[in-house]
Amino acid sequence: MKRIFLGIIVFAYLYSLPTKTIFSVEGMTCASGCTPKVNKAALEINGVESCDVNFDESKATLIYDNEKVTELEILSNLQLNTTFKFALAKTGQSSKDAGCSKTCCSKTKQIEKKSFFQRLFGF
Repeated sequence: MKRIFLGIIVFAYLYSLPTKTIFSVEGMTCASGCTPKVNKAALEINGVESCDVNFDESKATLIYDNEKVTELEILSNLQLNTTFKFALAKTGQSSKDAGCSKTCCSKTKQIEKKSFFQRLFGF
């Protein structure tokens, strides 16, 4: 009887843990203005406990209570309350392999290392 009771308590504790989901965000153009907008819109949703927006990877990590709100409700609320496009992030894919289309990433890919003589004589 004690084992059953203990099992129920452990199961209830594990089931009540907050859920963590990563959403991809498209359309952010700057870190100083867009990131707070996404963060504010996410925190206004009932059940969302925290939101961490990463501008460089174009991702938002949300921790929420899955008894109060679901992923689909969060996704639809974020799309209604902001001008950005949201989707569930694909797991197992690094941000470097994803092929960032931002102008800042394309500039860093085009930089070539040149030797001293190549820079001096313009080869």
